[in-house]
Amino acid sequence: MPISKQDKIDAVTKIKKDLSGYPVVAVASLQNLPARQFNSIKKKLAGKAIIDVARATLLIRAIDEARPELKALEEKFSGSTALIMTSMGAFQLYKTFKQNKSKTSAKPGQIAPMDLVIPAGETNLPPGPVLTELKQAGIQAKIQGPKIVIMSDSVVAKKGMPISDAAAKILTKLGIEPMEIGLNVISVFEKGTIYPGEILDIDDDKYTSLIQQAHLQAVNLAVFAEVFNNTTTPLIISKAARAANAINALVQSKAPATQAAAAPTA
Repeated sequence: MPISKQDKIDAVTKIKKDLSGYPVVAVASLQNLPARQFNSIKKKLAGKAIIDVARATLLIRAIDEARPELKALEEKFSGSTALIMTSMGAFQLYKTFKQNKSKTSAKPGQIAPMDLVIPAGETNLPPGPVLTELKQAGIQAKIQGPKIVIMSDSVVAKKGMPISDAAAKILTKLGIEPMEIGLNVISVFEKGTIYPGEILDIDDDKYTSLIQQAHLQAVNLAVFAEVFNNTTTPLIISKAARAANAINALVQSKAPATQAAAAPTA
């Protein structure tokens, strides 16, 4: 829908104002995002972030005039694009939008975000034409009693490849929702650094586990190296006590038996 020259000027003015008011700026894709969910996300982030959606030409003009240091972000504009302005850190921003994504069914032609696997086992599908649909999707299945059983794990779409019509139908019938819908953060500018989205995608549980493991290994090393601090000192003393007790037990086991007391004289 065409917009007037004044509307364009007003849009650029607003975006420039938003860009000037926040230190962290992100580029996000709205591809395949329903309007209802977009409005829901905006509502949830009220007071935390501002989302501006406009034509790429208007976004670029606003950046060039208000924040030239963000020019590298312009390379990330593709399709339906939004600018996000916030005071949240880059990692927190990415996590926030990731948590606001929801699962949905796959559509033919969409790109598989991962290998899409139909697991082996019994299904809730009744015997009928669906057996042919399963075979068209490359899935080995058979009728067993009143249900259809999938014989082995089957990859119906490889990561990065388009999802076929047959695969999309079967995934939907099996209740598998492999796709995520939401704002997809592509790149974030913070304090002079531009972070690609894939770097910001942190598995909190995994990294917490790695930090805990590193801490345990560091403590073990410090104990054996006898580096004394509030954490290691009790452990070093306990270790020394165990070693002393073990040595004492060994010495006692090797000591000659005590001479019997002299017999009383007649």
